[in-house]
Amino acid sequence: MSAVLTSEPLAALVAERERVLNAFLEREQEQIARLCHDLARAFARGGALIAHGSGGAATDAAHVAVEFMHPVIVGKRALPALALANDPTGATTPAAFGRPDDIALAIAHGPADASLREFLDGAGRQGMLTVALVGAGGAEAPTADHVLVVESGDPQIVQEVQETTYHVLWELVHVFFEHPGLLDDACITCGDVAVAARVVSVGERSAVVELDGAREEVASDLVDAVVVGDMLLCHAGVALERLDAEEEPEAPDPTAFLYPFLGREETDLDTVLADVRNSTIAKGADVSALRCELDLAAVQSAAVAIGERLTAGARVLCFGNGGSATDTADLASDLLTAGWPAVALNNDSATISAVANDVGFDNVFSRQLIALARHGDVAVGISTSGSSSNILAALEEARRRGMLTCAIVGHDGGRIAQLDWLDHLFVVHSDYIPRVQEAQATIYHLLVSAIGGRR
Repeated sequence: MSAVLTSEPLAALVAERERVLNAFLEREQEQIARLCHDLARAFARGGALIAHGSGGAATDAAHVAVEFMHPVIVGKRALPALALANDPTGATTPAAFGRPDDIALAIAHGPADASLREFLDGAGRQGMLTVALVGAGGAEAPTADHVLVVESGDPQIVQEVQETTYHVLWELVHVFFEHPGLLDDACITCGDVAVAARVVSVGERSAVVELDGAREEVASDLVDAVVVGDMLLCHAGVALERLDAEEEPEAPDPTAFLYPFLGREETDLDTVLADVRNSTIAKGADVSALRCELDLAAVQSAAVAIGERLTAGARVLCFGNGGSATDTADLASDLLTAGWPAVALNNDSATISAVANDVGFDNVFSRQLIALARHGDVAVGISTSGSSSNILAALEEARRRGMLTCAIVGHDGGRIAQLDWLDHLFVVHSDYIPRVQEAQATIYHLLVSAIGGRR
């Protein structure tokens, strides 16, 4: 095996994560905000999110689906979502169940490959909203309504930035549900009379105009030299003429300050988008702060111990629930890519459902360890709360079987942190689940990097 990395190069890896994330969010904050708005409008029309992950990003597709379907923050609505990774046919097109109002989200930790492009092209032909989260490289970017590129060649860093991104999309799509007036798709130029609207962007033969926060693309052939800021008289999707300054609509009602929440909440799209942009940057800063608090010496120590077991012929068996289940699948995938034997116990849905039905969900992982684990193997449990009963039961079973026991948890460590016999424990001290999961991803990615590849 490769020599285990010391704390110094691990610190450099953390710093690189912060650099890439900050640059990405600064560059893409406007697109992320508008994507949140587009997602909210699609969900408001009854659409569902269909996620597809290419290669190792299949675990992220599953993570996206569970975050939207099973909100972990009280008061947030469940949103329809599913992952193609859960389709045993290996389908890469939403044709069987996609509808025009649905959302197609494609994820790759590197440049877009053939399956990702096939998925997006199929979704586009069906009239779905298409979104691509990809890494740097490749001859050309995929075709989609929104393309977000993480400028890094390290797939682990790309994955972590993408995890923050889809967490932010899930968190902030809910902002627009609080402003139902911003979810309407009514045509602003389709009434009986022409309306005056301001130009916000200009194309070759068209312009995007805005009125009361709503936007529409109109044909601009009848008006010469349209520029941003012009006031145009528009009707039925066509700009009819440019309005002079004195012809612009009257100033707003001077008494409107008495009821500032009326209208603004429903029509002031720019204000809401600005709030979402600011929140996006703040969330990035929050996870960067958590990463700076990680105990890199402890990561190095655990990597040495796990590496010694793996070199001696051990296997890594990891387990988690919900979003943590997708993280353990990602960890197992990364170890397998590095040449080490690993499995995520939560991937075996048949065994999990059988044990849960016949014995109880608390035993779904411990029962698998009874059958699969050998003395000297490595057990890794991931839990955001630190108190999941089935994770506790699995770690206790792992100890009885002479396994190296490791746990990655959040909050204050919960009940797992009270297990004084644990060999290695990592606690992300936060009670906000999306940021906890993002920092936990950094921990297990650093472990994989520190262990190195198998020779």
